[in-house]
Amino acid sequence: MSSILIKSYNDLSDLQKLGVVDFSYSRVDTYNQCPAKYFYSYILKEPRQFNPPAVLGNIVHSVLENILDNDKVLDIGELRDEYAKNLPIWDPNGLIPPDLISAGSTIINEFYDQHAGKEFNIYEKEMSFNFILGIYKIIGFIDRVDIIGDRVNITDYKTGKWEVTQKDVHNNLQLGIYALALHNIFPEKEIYAELYYLRSGKRKGHLFSAEDIENVKVKLLDNIYKIMNDANFLPTSNSRICSYCDHAKSEACGTGVFRNKKNKFR
Repeated sequence: MSSILIKSYNDLSDLQKLGVVDFSYSRVDTYNQCPAKYFYSYILKEPRQFNPPAVLGNIVHSVLENILDNDKVLDIGELRDEYAKNLPIWDPNGLIPPDLISAGSTIINEFYDQHAGKEFNIYEKEMSFNFILGIYKIIGFIDRVDIIGDRVNITDYKTGKWEVTQKDVHNNLQLGIYALALHNIFPEKEIYAELYYLRSGKRKGHLFSAEDIENVKVKLLDNIYKIMNDANFLPTSNSRICSYCDHAKSEACGTGVFRNKKNKFR
């Protein structure tokens, strides 16, 4: 398999930069959930609604970003204080329900139980990246990157209940994009990427081979081409997605409004 070339944005000419379109895993995932949701989110740029589980995820991510450090011992009191401090910052109107706040506290406590007394090898937290694939600029942030010897370990924290199976994790596009980004920076090192499910404590990862990296490039380009050539952005056939879609809640998407009303009266 011939390698698809990765470029730096700075390597492009001024003319080439004019034609670059930004993409991220979130953009691709939104389209795969529902093309109409992509249309309202990224083309019409409709505002997002308050989403308590997503906000809780931001809070927990902030706690771990602010507290984890190579040079200090993990302290449960410091973790709990940071969690309490971040709640009003992210949720000033107190809209997160008590059961979710309690779930966040449990996540913090169990993270401490799993990592108390252990040393960290953190290279960077919330590491930003960008690279050019074809004529597209791929951008994103990685929750945590550790370097241990000849291996780069990528960690993406998840605070939701749903988990991918271990047998499918090698096909996870989010991890694949992160592995591709870090392989481009550290071509001489092994790249291991994992999803860390904070509610269950399960960590599901994959060691990306050179063939895996090339497959990610192909898969990512295939997804982007599909988006770029879509002229209709039709709503998904999976009406369950409408129940938690921002644009159904805001009534921007009439299909989502209709489906949610229909499901409500069943």
